[in-house]
Amino acid sequence: MATPQWRALVDHVQGVREGVYETNVPGTGYDNRTQFGRQFGEDGEPWCVMFDWDMYADVGLEHLVPKVNNVSVFTDWARTRGQWSGYRSVGAWTNLSRGGHTELVVGFDDTHVYTKGGNTVPEDATDAGQGYGVYSHRIKRRSSKVAGYFAPAFEDGCPPTAGPDDHRGGTPVGSWRWPGPVLPSGDVTVTATDVVFGARNTSVRIVQAALAAEVGLDYASAPGTFGPRTKAAVAAFQRKLGLTDGDADGAFGRFSLTNWGAGAASPSSG
Repeated sequence: MATPQWRALVDHVQGVREGVYETNVPGTGYDNRTQFGRQFGEDGEPWCVMFDWDMYADVGLEHLVPKVNNVSVFTDWARTRGQWSGYRSVGAWTNLSRGGHTELVVGFDDTHVYTKGGNTVPEDATDAGQGYGVYSHRIKRRSSKVAGYFAPAFEDGCPPTAGPDDHRGGTPVGSWRWPGPVLPSGDVTVTATDVVFGARNTSVRIVQAALAAEVGLDYASAPGTFGPRTKAAVAAFQRKLGLTDGDADGAFGRFSLTNWGAGAASPSSG
């Protein structure tokens, strides 16, 4: 069974390393220059909306959302197309602080909406008006900070939604939380001995995110578990590095992950 579009999106978003992505220029501050701005084509500008669009583009869904860099603009775009909602749903773009910021919804429950976004700061930190990285947050669903949600029309069905009259026809649910391991913030190190066939841990999840970027691994059905699909993806990457025959055996440890996933992981010598 094919992975639903909304699930592929959230798996990808959750695979993005959390941490600082901008450069802090002495005497000036953080510079808004990131891989996300470069991908969007407007590097050096505030990039919270760019991050949302990039995430959709990374999984081939950019045709579902407008390529804009302004929260109020995408809000108006959604309203005119009947894709605006006061209810949270997975994959939705939040309008936070009445146009001041946006993040993507990666889960929700009765009391909170769980988001992840760019051009922001860690939970409970303050940014003096400017974010600098990618981080996850938990927001009270009835918070005055939440102005509403742009709920894109996925082509293969409605994602988990709290909306009783969701325009995509879904049945409302009380909660949905992403089932994969949560990746640590900041720089991370993968220990080779943790990434073995049959293992389930955060190291495997980090490797899977890198494999998704390098060879297109779809790990939605088993995030964090080193099974046959992940082993085949490791072998594919080994072949990409030029290894042949028995050397491309799908066993982690024969190659470096240093440059995978935009620096998401580097192996230790364990």
